[in-house]
Amino acid sequence: MTDDIIKVYVGCSPNGEDAESLAVLEYSARKVTTGPVEFHWMKLSRDPNNPWYSNPPEGWNTIKWATPFSGFRWGIPWACGYKGKALYMDSDMIVLQDLRELWNLDLGDKLVAAKKPDRLCVALWNCEKFGELVQKGILPDISQGRTSPDLHAFMQHFIVHSAPTLMYQFDRKWNNFDGEHDPIENIGILHYTDMSTQMHTQKYAIPRLAKDGRKHWFDGELRQHRRQDVVELFDRLLAEAEEAGYKVANYDPPPEQRYGDYRKQSQKGYRANNGFDVTQGQ
Repeated sequence: MTDDIIKVYVGCSPNGEDAESLAVLEYSARKVTTGPVEFHWMKLSRDPNNPWYSNPPEGWNTIKWATPFSGFRWGIPWACGYKGKALYMDSDMIVLQDLRELWNLDLGDKLVAAKKPDRLCVALWNCEKFGELVQKGILPDISQGRTSPDLHAFMQHFIVHSAPTLMYQFDRKWNNFDGEHDPIENIGILHYTDMSTQMHTQKYAIPRLAKDGRKHWFDGELRQHRRQDVVELFDRLLAEAEEAGYKVANYDPPPEQRYGDYRKQSQKGYRANNGFDVTQGQ
């Protein structure tokens, strides 16, 4: 059955900026997950037939997004033909427990499962339910609505205010923010969500990109992560991924396949808005 295949849709930067995080994410997920996993890399495309097409004013409008992929999570049910279910993940994640447990949640008539209404960075979508709401005119047709710069904010507002009836709240271990106060062995998905302290950016991605004159999309202040065990975990898994064939170069497209320039919000002055300051441990 197709539902036996875990369909993972990952928000990605379009020019290989976060190749290290993609390697770690895919390697770690496949390492611990039972059964087949199917990865779909969601990144801006110039191809009109690609669901992530963006060629302003056509396709996805990214101008108000914090990342190059912020709004793509809303397009997943549409990309799936409003059938079955699909798991959304940001690219800055490490999978530490079997995704099958998360995938097998019974959504019933719920639209989505997430940690909390305002944090859908890990989200299990009921694609058919999304389609029903589109048919009823409650949610926009994403094929048309994606051109709006306000789609992302509208959908976030809708989820927050409809959460009591449409959202299933899963165990917070499936979207753990930068380790929080938990030992690593208790974490299902470690989300190193504070963009200023992400392990791959300063140590790996920025030097790699600089070699051929490229820059990373995060333009805020870079800081050190407060948890050394989290940093060491990433370093170890990146080395393991490379050794296992999940090489960074495989996730960094050649020049002719890169999207090129795109517009998004600047992150200058950024401070994490996740209810947990990873530099202070609060």
